[in-house]
Amino acid sequence: MRRVKEWSEAYAPRLREEGEVRYRYDGVPLVKVERTYRLLTPLFGGGVEPRLADPVTVVRGTEVRGQLRFWWRAVRGWQAEGDLKRLFDLEAAIFGSAGEGGASPVAVEVEVLEKGREAIPYQDIPGKKFPRPLPDIAHPYVAFPLQRTRQDPRNYPVQQGIRFKLRLMYPEAVSLETERLDLRQELEAALWAWETFGGIGARTRRGFGALAAEGSKAPTEDEIREGLRRFSREKGWPEGVPHLTPSSVIRVVTLSWREVVDRYQAFRQARNKGSHPKRPGRSLWPEPDEIRRLAGRYAPNHAPRHSLRKFPRGQFGLPIIFHFKDKDQGDPSDATLKPQDKDLDRMASPLLFRPLEDNRCVVAVLEGPRVPPGGVVLEISSRIFPVGVFLTPAEAQMLPFLKGEEDPVRAFVESL
Repeated sequence: MRRVKEWSEAYAPRLREEGEVRYRYDGVPLVKVERTYRLLTPLFGGGVEPRLADPVTVVRGTEVRGQLRFWWRAVRGWQAEGDLKRLFDLEAAIFGSAGEGGASPVAVEVEVLEKGREAIPYQDIPGKKFPRPLPDIAHPYVAFPLQRTRQDPRNYPVQQGIRFKLRLMYPEAVSLETERLDLRQELEAALWAWETFGGIGARTRRGFGALAAEGSKAPTEDEIREGLRRFSREKGWPEGVPHLTPSSVIRVVTLSWREVVDRYQAFRQARNKGSHPKRPGRSLWPEPDEIRRLAGRYAPNHAPRHSLRKFPRGQFGLPIIFHFKDKDQGDPSDATLKPQDKDLDRMASPLLFRPLEDNRCVVAVLEGPRVPPGGVVLEISSRIFPVGVFLTPAEAQMLPFLKGEEDPVRAFVESL
């Protein structure tokens, strides 16, 4: 069996320093990058145990490497010229692989400067069925995975106030079969995209674990556009790879993280005004009525009104669980919108938002597929129904709050 040398074994024993950021190994120039980050929002998960921060190293080098790998692919994958095999080869040359590609030439080291403090966004109250959310820690609408359930009785914590130092070391270039890849440019692009759109831990697309490099200013929308023009391209992306191009939907809004989540919740749960402040009106989206129609079950005064038989909110990511409060009065039991392929359990949302500073957030929509391979189905009481999530222009007009936009994800961004 071929043994792959680790980076430290392959490079470190014969390194010598030449100035502050330049090193050499057997005459090969090495670049050293060092940056310090602080988290603007709580860290959720990120450890070896799901939903928990790592008890030893709250920010792990392997996690940072994974984030850089994803964001490199999202802004530099166009170099594959539509070929998934070439994309894999390019990615392996930078970040390594378990196969013949061997170890990555990029060394990643994390030094945690401030571990932060633990906080629990949900608190149990004696005699109450559901835990009480603590909005000062995280908005309940995006923090629901931290709430205990029947299957998992634990309210999960987050970590606040984290600072860490990141060190990268890599040769200036690596050789592929017929070309040399400029690692300095590739890693600069990956770092820029990660710092602009990404974060650390879980649920970074909803703003958790958002980071800021100390000593740098939060970018403007024009500066983000300029970064995409510099690093990304419109064409060349392999099919199915989420990515950002210079013309992708991106907005920088003068709203806090909490305010963006408030807007997101209001959009996702758009309703008619109810007759009582504590009794919200019926959903303006077509999914509840279509579920009632498919199940053949209706609570009093809840007969389907919508003639639109689509599930457009499926474009925000899967799975989605639809809960009906009036099951005892005739409404259906809970229904799940999910991938049809049984080997797939989720589809990541193309929408991401995260704070850049206290009262400014970036909101972006990743290009790529909106439905998983095989399509989408609705499951109600063990029955499966194939359903559609895409709207025609005429169908979009039936949902006035979309303002004629047939893409509901884009409609949300425009609503900001």
